[in-house]
Amino acid sequence: MKILVVEDDDKLRRLLELEFKHEKCTVKTCEYGEDAIIEYQEFKPDVVVLDIMLPDIDGTEVAKKIRKLDPSAGIIMLTALSEKKNKLEGFESGADDYVVKPFDFEELFARVKAIARRKNITLNDEIKIKDLIINISKREVIFKGKPINLSKTEFDLLAYLVKNAGRVVSKEEILDAVWGISYEGSENTVEVYINYLRKKLSSDIIKTVRGIGYTIS
Repeated sequence: MKILVVEDDDKLRRLLELEFKHEKCTVKTCEYGEDAIIEYQEFKPDVVVLDIMLPDIDGTEVAKKIRKLDPSAGIIMLTALSEKKNKLEGFESGADDYVVKPFDFEELFARVKAIARRKNITLNDEIKIKDLIINISKREVIFKGKPINLSKTEFDLLAYLVKNAGRVVSKEEILDAVWGISYEGSENTVEVYINYLRKKLSSDIIKTVRGIGYTIS
């Protein structure tokens, strides 16, 4: 695995680098958020371990920028902030997981491996989740053995959710990924198309996480 560690604490950054290398990972490290964004584009890591409190820009802003560069990016927030609102901010920024300091490295590494596995699965051309099969290149959807006819936007929305299966994605993130950053419509548009998909597939395929967004388990 390729791991990018973004942490301003010198000792912790070095410790994580050594621990990940001990696990046979290829590791790059950054102290600053802006450097992390540049490094992500060049290094293309499987997972980013990202501290929230950085010297230049907030880690949540880094996560948002990385997520726009790569919707399938694997991101774990690493922070001393444990309040519920801080966790929600982390997930809303595009994080896959949230680990609070102090932490056990074995647990952190287990979470990193889980995210890397999920990301690798999303790179496959055909993805299967329970009764749902979606072929990205052929733009085909089969549910319970029957082909489902979707509009272009419906397919793009479903594909985005499937590629991020197991992660909660916000309405804002969906708008940027499916409709484009320049889209000026309301976030209610996402709700409308989620309902279209639920009617054509099943009401329990796409879960609503109140106050955050949507997910496919």
